[in-house]
Amino acid sequence: MLTYLVIKNFALIKALEMEPGPGLCVLSGETGAGKSIILAAVNMLIGQRAASELIRKGDEQAVLEAQFQLKPDSDPARRLQEEGMAEESDDLVVRRLVNREGRNRVQVNGSLATLGLLAQLGPELVSVVGQHASQALLKPEEHLWLLDAYAGLEEKAAQVARAVGAVRERDRELARLQADLADRLRRREELEHTVAELEAAELDPAEEEALGAERQILANAEQVAGLARDAHQGLYTVDGSILEKLGAVRGQLEDLAELDERVKALAKQVEEAFFSLEDAAHQVRDYASGLAFEPGRLDWVETRLAEIRRLVRKHGGDVPAALAALQEAKDELAGLETGGRRLEQMQAQREAALQEVLGLARELSTARQESAQRLARAAEEEVRHLGMSACQFQVRFSPPAGAALETGEGPLSSRGLERAEFFMAPNPGEGFRPLSRIASGGELSRLLLALRSLVARRHGAPTLIFDEVDAGIGGAVGAAVGKKLAQLAVSGQVICITHLPQIAAWADQHFAVEKKVLQGRTATLLKPLDLPGRLDELTRMLAGAEGQATARDHAEELYQAAKKEKQSIKTQ
Repeated sequence: MLTYLVIKNFALIKALEMEPGPGLCVLSGETGAGKSIILAAVNMLIGQRAASELIRKGDEQAVLEAQFQLKPDSDPARRLQEEGMAEESDDLVVRRLVNREGRNRVQVNGSLATLGLLAQLGPELVSVVGQHASQALLKPEEHLWLLDAYAGLEEKAAQVARAVGAVRERDRELARLQADLADRLRRREELEHTVAELEAAELDPAEEEALGAERQILANAEQVAGLARDAHQGLYTVDGSILEKLGAVRGQLEDLAELDERVKALAKQVEEAFFSLEDAAHQVRDYASGLAFEPGRLDWVETRLAEIRRLVRKHGGDVPAALAALQEAKDELAGLETGGRRLEQMQAQREAALQEVLGLARELSTARQESAQRLARAAEEEVRHLGMSACQFQVRFSPPAGAALETGEGPLSSRGLERAEFFMAPNPGEGFRPLSRIASGGELSRLLLALRSLVARRHGAPTLIFDEVDAGIGGAVGAAVGKKLAQLAVSGQVICITHLPQIAAWADQHFAVEKKVLQGRTATLLKPLDLPGRLDELTRMLAGAEGQATARDHAEELYQAAKKEKQSIKTQ
């Protein structure tokens, strides 16, 4: 419940304070006095975006403050507890500063807060029914919300919305996977080509080096053969070869060792050198005899080396990197094979999720069908007391329009398997037609009040603000609207901005909104009215149609009649 409101430097308001209590609080005043300014301030305190042009001329910032009394178990109280902003008392204090640069500062119970938090808390604190809110009844999408609110089906509807959202998310995942599978098909072809190419090449890390060495030999074949032949001859075969001469030296040292023991070790060394050179000569001979220069071998080696170098440039820069690329391609190919199975799994999961949401949607549809009849009868009863005694009311269902999931049971939107639309027959014999085609402004206002009365205390904020809900009505119907607002205010706080004295007479509190010129500046003022002041204001509101004296008498009659009936309402 709103218990205190402060507005400073806002539009025509220099400073204004208001302490609304429980019950029905009425604000009245001349057209243009500033009632809508007060409502704009309240809207900003519950999260509406600010406009810097609303700051009073000559001031740098506007200050808006409100104090609310919360029930300990209410959603706002729990939210404050979660945010660490709860107070020991049950009060919530919201403060908002708006400067000309467009910067905002929001405080909740003295702590800095975001505008997002304020926007989340706001609808749970105050529900504002603007003077054009009755036009919402012309939009069928609003009708389903009212039906669900009346029947207490919001949570079921929210479950359906969440479940439909989950199915749509699965559809998006399926679309992404299908697109990915198309990409995978192209990728598979690329990988299969890579694997085939690298496997056919049979790369070996040592091959390139070996082929390089072979290429070196093949490119110098004649020189290699000649050098080997000459080396063998110099070691062994020609007269005066190294081994022939070393053999003679070896014999000489052996003879010397027979004469001098000290030469035996030296003779042994020469003998070992001889045998070692002899073995080397045999190896050179074998090397030379093993040389076979196959025609075309050099061309093959050159081609093979070029192929290896082409592949390694393409796949990493060297043979080990190319072999690693081959293994990676094989691994990726193996992973791609699971894509089709994943698609089947996701399609099965999507179907299971769809069947689950259809079950929830069917339950919701059944509950809506049952509740629609009760809402129709209750609405007829409510408007009967508002001067529409012959009015008949219907709720009709049709498949949802717009984006919806296609199912075997018809389109399924986030709001369920149906849309609802209100039909009305205000006069006997006219038949039922959509509200948008037959309802006048006054009828819409009364119907809106009736429907809000049916749902407001079951669901919604503890404070209801009606801005000129009396549009298009007057006289006895106005009194009926006043009575309905008073009934609505028994279980909570209702604030009503009105031009009708027949409504104002029902107030538990009455404030007059006035526009005056003070020190050369126009200012909006708010004045709480005592009983004489209330009678004066009711007289002013009536005087346009009656003489002053007659209006005063009528004002007293309105007040006394409303007072008497309010007593009976409060004892019911």
